Amino acid sequence: MSLTLCFCVNPQNIDRLQSAFRKYLLSPAPKNILYGQTPDAFSSVKSSGDPIALLVETRMAHDVIKNLCDDFDRQERRVKFIYSLSAGVDAYRLSELTSELRGIPIHNAQGCFSSILAEHVAFSMLYFNRCLWRIMESRRTKKWDPFNMIELRGQQVVVVGYGDIGQKCGQKAAALGMKVTGIRRSGNNMVDEHGVTVRSNDALDEVIHDADFVVGVLPGTAHTTHFFNKEMFAKMKPSAVFINIGRGQTQCEADVVDALNRGVIRGAALDVFETEPLPEESLIWTLPDDKVLLTAHCADWTDDLVDLTTKRFTDIYRDYTTFGKSSAYTVHLERGY
Repeated sequence: MSLTLCFCVNPQNIDRLQSAFRKYLLSPAPKNILYGQTPDAFSSVKSSGDPIALLVETRMAHDVIKNLCDDFDRQERRVKFIYSLSAGVDAYRLSELTSELRGIPIHNAQGCFSSILAEHVAFSMLYFNRCLWRIMESRRTKKWDPFNMIELRGQQVVVVGYGDIGQKCGQKAAALGMKVTGIRRSGNNMVDEHGVTVRSNDALDEVIHDADFVVGVLPGTAHTTHFFNKEMFAKMKPSAVFINIGRGQTQCEADVVDALNRGVIRGAALDVFETEPLPEESLIWTLPDDKVLLTAHCADWTDDLVDLTTKRFTDIYRDYTTFGKSSAYTVHLERGY
């Protein structure tokens, strides 16, 4: 099968994608490759009737998906599969396109971000336990300021959203000697190969009370909006730290700020936000360094990120052109991940 590739991606990433595709040659070669951010950019291939592989990245992809997948009354669909350059797919508002997406597999960049995000979680824990702000201030002021460090070994971590990324977070934390509990829909109170106890969602209230760190790795869905709120923070101990590498909508930022200011929890490491870029008027900017570690949704940015996601795409592309299908993970529309 020969496919035309339609890429709805950020213009700034086109050069990096083209460079990556020169490294990971597509076989068989695609009939054509088109780049764009609007439905009009792909009108020629739509009218041609050629089968399409659609790669998406931006919020604008919603309209492109809707337009290219409007043949939902046909058994043989124009778009053979969709691939998201990101692991999260909430930006595309797929729940509004259930008719258009019927019978079209949607794949994401599962696994491409897991290791680097797990490293960021480990760094966030060390930031608070090693009081990095105090170390930097001591150097800046030339003040000799020895103090006791807090050891990670033996501390308790609860990973909320124990999927691919969550499992890598649990693996690294367990390797540091931490006691880790992973929370997921299908948890069965079993210990996995990383030494992590996997529990179901129902067990969260039970385990969160003793957690030194609560790590959010939830997708952005209607069910997870403001999951981490004042009620959740009230269940945590005052010395606990909240870390969010999932989606910004899963946290109520007003409640995060309030919990930190009132000492309900010790600190928060936030890489994702309800509105991005984080507005200048956000009170999160005003929090002191000993209460918040803030990164601009870049915890998964690496030099080889585009290479990793491109390699995964080429493997899936090869599956479809060779076998007509792929065994790679597919997104569940009803779940949103």
